[in-house]
This record gives sequence, C-alpha cells and structure tokens, in this order.
Amino acid sequence: MNKILILLLVLLSVSCGFSSKNNSTEQVNSNAVKTITVAPQSFIKKLPGKLAENSGIIFYDNLFWTINDSGGKNKIFAFNFEGEIEKEIEIEDATNIDWEDIAHDKKFIYVGDFGNNRGNRRNQTIYKIEKKKIGKKAKQKVKSKKIEFNFENQTNFTLRSKATSFDCEAVVEYNKSLYIFTKDWVNRTTTVYRIPRKKGEYSVQPIDTFNVNGLITGADISPDKTKLALVGYKDYKPIMWLFSNFTKENFWGDKQLHFEMDPIFDAQTEGVCFFGNDTILISCEATKTFRQQVFLIDLNKLQ
Repeated sequence: MNKILILLLVLLSVSCGFSSKNNSTEQVNSNAVKTITVAPQSFIKKLPGKLAENSGIIFYDNLFWTINDSGGKNKIFAFNFEGEIEKEIEIEDATNIDWEDIAHDKKFIYVGDFGNNRGNRRNQTIYKIEKKKIGKKAKQKVKSKKIEFNFENQTNFTLRSKATSFDCEAVVEYNKSLYIFTKDWVNRTTTVYRIPRKKGEYSVQPIDTFNVNGLITGADISPDKTKLALVGYKDYKPIMWLFSNFTKENFWGDKQLHFEMDPIFDAQTEGVCFFGNDTILISCEATKTFRQQVFLIDLNKLQ
C-alpha cells in the first residue's frame, strides 16, 4: 500500500508541474493587453481605380506610396493628399507574384513580394530600390536589388489555400534590419522574423510569436521608434495592434493595445502608416461595401 501511495503522489506532482507550465504558456503576452473599439476617420475618401488592390502604404517626400497585390503591375504608385496619382515607378527587373507590403528607411524603399496564402512558395523576395534613383518624372523606370529568403522552419510545402502558417503581408525596417510578420491562417497568430537589408539569399528563423487573434496584413513603426502598429482583420472585421516601448529582442513591448474597428466592418484593411508619432493611416482595398481609400486614427483622442 505504501508503494502505491508513493507512486500516486509522484504522478500527481508531475501532473501538477505540467499543468502549471501550460497555464503559464497560455498567459504569455496577455497581461498588458487592453482592447478598445475605434471609429477611424475618413482621410482620403477615394483612391483611383488603378489602386483598387492597393496593399501597403508609406509616407515619403510629401507623398503616399503604395503597391498593388497579386497579379498587379510591377509598379510603385505615389499619390497626393487628394488621392491623385503623381508618380508611377516601374521596377523593371521585378515581377509582381504577390506584392503585399512596402517599407522604407532614409535611403531605400522595400517592396515585399512574399504573399503565400497557398503555403507552397519557395521564392519570397524583397525588392530594394534607391530613393535617389527616383526622379521627378511622372512615369519612370528603376532597377532594384533582390533580398531573397525562405522560412527555415517551414518543412511542408503542400498547396493548401488559406491553411498555412507561412503567409506574409507585413514588413518594417528597424535598427538596420528588415522584420516581417506572418499572416498565420492556422493559429491566428503572427511570428516575427529578421532579414538583413543587404542583397542576398537568406534562410530566416522565427524570433517570437504573438497571439493577435486575427490575420496581419500590414506593419509600420513610428518615426520616434517607440510604437509598432500591425493592422489586419478577423472575420471581416478590421483590427489593429499597437505595441509600445518595444525592442529588437521584444517586439511586443511593455504595453499592447488592441483596436477593434467595428464601424468600418468589411473594409479590407491592407496597409498601415504612421503620419507623425501619434497619427496612424490605414489603407483599404476595394470591397462590395467600401471603395479603396485611406482612414485615419488620432491616438491623442483615445487617451
């Protein structure tokens, strides 16, 4: 009887240990989260038909720059505050397989051709374009440098539509590196990977994962480098995550704010861009409910 009792106590102890570990894991990244409902303001009410499939947005040289996603032309478009296209920049050595986001730093623009909603891609590419090569002409051509990569932890390349953890639609430049955020159709999380800014071929490893409870489609970092914004949607409802005081070791920071944008339900939010440190712009593709346009969120009014 004593041996049986001892065995039961040992099993109970082991079971409790595993239970405690699992509970701890489930609580990761959830302690500081605050959820609020936001009504984005209309900023640019309509973009041209050429930008119906716009995906990603940056602000540079007093213009907004965007791209179209899968099947679009290999062009970067620049439009003004009225939504009028002022420049069309063709990347002549590039192909638009599935362009999904655009980022920039002081010298370069980066175009992410890494959309992978079927899970079978092995040729993810980021095109790097020198800003100084972009002139004043309305239409022009430029060359790029290719940053090619694959996910080291992806072993299954079976074609399965919208059933992969290795789709990607978001990229930022930070601390002299590029960081991408996955659109995980399986777990509704996002995983961040670091990629060098230099031309080359890379096999990238995951840094960290966050439970966004949705699908991430765009990313940007505030000019003062204190806030990271991730935009996306869940069941046709636009969402956004705002992470404050992050570092390259901890992209989720010490404060996480979750935005639910119910008033623009069914808007396909594809791009996000800081317009100053406390204003966020969100670009949308055309849907049956909303035309292609840009919305604005004033963070100061939420405090």
